[in-house]
Amino acid sequence: MSRKQSLHSLLPSAAAMALRLPVVLLACVTLNVAATAQSYPDRPVRLIVPFPAGGSIDMVPRALGPAMTELLGQPVVVDNRPGATGKIGVLAARSSAPDGYSFGIANAVTHGISPAINPDVGYDPVNDMVPVVWLGEAPNGFFVNSKVPARSVRELAELIRNNPGKYNYGSGGHGTGQHVNATIFLSTTGVPQSASTHVPYKGEGPALADLVGGHVSYMITSGSKDLVDRGDLRIFATTGKTRWSRYPDVPTTAEVGLPNIYYTGWVGIVAPKGTPQAIIDRINEAANKALKDPKALQVLAANGYEPRGGSAADFAKHLQSEADRWKKQVQETGVKFQ
Repeated sequence: MSRKQSLHSLLPSAAAMALRLPVVLLACVTLNVAATAQSYPDRPVRLIVPFPAGGSIDMVPRALGPAMTELLGQPVVVDNRPGATGKIGVLAARSSAPDGYSFGIANAVTHGISPAINPDVGYDPVNDMVPVVWLGEAPNGFFVNSKVPARSVRELAELIRNNPGKYNYGSGGHGTGQHVNATIFLSTTGVPQSASTHVPYKGEGPALADLVGGHVSYMITSGSKDLVDRGDLRIFATTGKTRWSRYPDVPTTAEVGLPNIYYTGWVGIVAPKGTPQAIIDRINEAANKALKDPKALQVLAANGYEPRGGSAADFAKHLQSEADRWKKQVQETGVKFQ
């Protein structure tokens, strides 16, 4: 057989191999993904919370952590990375390896309010990370210290207007829901921003403690029913679309003529881009099951949260909706946040 004939005889085999190669590679990738899903996780899974421990956002992953730990067979740990109104924690989660061992906790502040009021926030709330699951949400309440001589939101507005500098408000930090909603309250009721000073704290917990102590007069926050029942605080309205089951006799902000103050403190899980879909599905499944755990539900309910769950696609729609809504809200109110 000539050299030319031998080379020619090899061509069909080479062509066939070239055609088969993508199929072989695809099979290898499929097997690798399947193997990853079966062995995952083999070490602790981190949930990066962009706010301090002890706040309402931090509470949600901590409530679900034990049930998720049992379902996944590995510890699910909370890693608090506070600072810069959540930006530090968001960037830490975004830059984590996409191996399924680090996830971010997205919330109404980091993925709704902050990007709307700060064009230089440093991340895209919709496109920079992958939605995994919506965990839950809770309205906020319009709380005042019990010594404040007002019995409604409108009466409070008049007090502030007539006594500039006397009735100030607290928040868990600049750009948080407590800060933004109080600013919208002043704008909507025609009260000058300068009439009520914003006092930012390093977290919701310290701010709430100072509200009870009378160091600040009012706050739009998740609050505490025990503090209301005890008489330390009064609640004038809640910020959801419907009445809060925690306070069924308290009207919504829309009912008292403040429809611009609509806010729910929602919380969900996001993953770094590139995280395998099989792992995202696994975390989604574990979270949905944890949201049915009686102990977890008890903790969520005690803190005013309603469970959500659902698919990653459901959470993606919510993220987009919140980003759009807050951008429009800030534009329509014309409020400037310093």
